[in-house]
Amino acid sequence: MASQRARLVQRSAALLVLLLLGVGQKSCVQFIEYSLQYCGSTAKHQPHRAPNVLRLASDADSDSAIEDNTNVELFRQSLIQGWGAGEVGDSTSRGAFTDWAELVDPAESIAAGDVLLGNPALFIGAHNDTASIAATRRVGLSRPLPSFWTQREILRVLPVVLLTKVDKASGAANGLLLTRRTGQLMGDFVNYFFSRPLMLGGPITKDADDLLAMVHPYPQVAGSQPLEDSGLYFGNSSCLASAADWVEEGEGSSLRFKFFLSSVQWGPGEVFPELAQPRAWIPVRCSPDLILSESDSLDDKPLWVKMAELAGGEIEEL
Repeated sequence: MASQRARLVQRSAALLVLLLLGVGQKSCVQFIEYSLQYCGSTAKHQPHRAPNVLRLASDADSDSAIEDNTNVELFRQSLIQGWGAGEVGDSTSRGAFTDWAELVDPAESIAAGDVLLGNPALFIGAHNDTASIAATRRVGLSRPLPSFWTQREILRVLPVVLLTKVDKASGAANGLLLTRRTGQLMGDFVNYFFSRPLMLGGPITKDADDLLAMVHPYPQVAGSQPLEDSGLYFGNSSCLASAADWVEEGEGSSLRFKFFLSSVQWGPGEVFPELAQPRAWIPVRCSPDLILSESDSLDDKPLWVKMAELAGGEIEEL
């Protein structure tokens, strides 16, 4: 039974990639019908459980159930945090569920799990220099942010990139944008993590297997790799089945997962020059909870501001 369900979740992940790559809806529906037929025997013996297959966003009949499940999950997560379960990061020295940030110095010591904050000097205003153009295009912007935007608009768009891989020997790196959404939820595609937003991790869609990425604090999710000593783990679509099992069994919370489409990439010899003068990025090391936090309400400070204030020093003056 578990293996059948795992295969269904894997098919769901594969279909999510197909949809995001622009495969036609008719082909996707045929894929769904095939999955239902393939696992029909399992469904017959479990009449009270919805099959773990992709559902269409237009399925209005399921809206009320989704809302109820979201409320239950939010309440459940509040209990988990209240009892101190699911601790992430260095809870012994910093405290669980505590926000902190510090500058990485020297910048060349960056590692996976660190965060790069876009330097306002290069990302805001009219710039024609090579460094500014390269940095803005790196995160999918065609040009620097207009200086006539309001301060709040600028601060919400300023890039914040979580590094998922740093090759110090070659000077290459990979990362995920933490501040940009696609406007869709995971529940638009899979029958798990339905309330989690699908973030736009960057402009690079080079490898379809890595098109969907996830970040979470659970070492129990099979296939996930630790982001150095950050207390966070990184995985792709192949980890989705294990992640769904971990949440369904009641051990983990779906609210502690972040999902990303595509990524930011630096080729060999590209990342360290962008950390030098005139630097495009300010490297910061921060708490896992700050990275996993949601900063979407109008009352919340933008994530860039939160990290800058906590890190202090010269970055706060920017």
